[in-house]
Amino acid sequence: MSQQQVQGKIETRIALLVFCKDMSNPMVLYFDNAAQIYDEIKGLINSTEVKMVEFEPLGPIKKASILSDRIVGVALQEERYLVQE
Repeated sequence: MSQQQVQGKIETRIALLVFCKDMSNPMVLYFDNAAQIYDEIKGLINSTEVKMVEFEPLGPIKKASILSDRIVGVALQEERYLVQE
């Protein structure tokens, strides 16, 4: 079996993880401004007012909607990935 050498560079992106009630896995969303979205969602978690939250992230998920009272947690995660040249 031969080994292939992969050429490219490693880059880092930030994923926003949204933890919801009744979901075993978090939604993994990618944004250019993930830290700003993180702060907005964190504020919604502490609010007593229920709002519909709509996301238009980059990546495989193009649009997502959820009620703010279903969100139980949010986190930022650094991910490394290979960009082939």
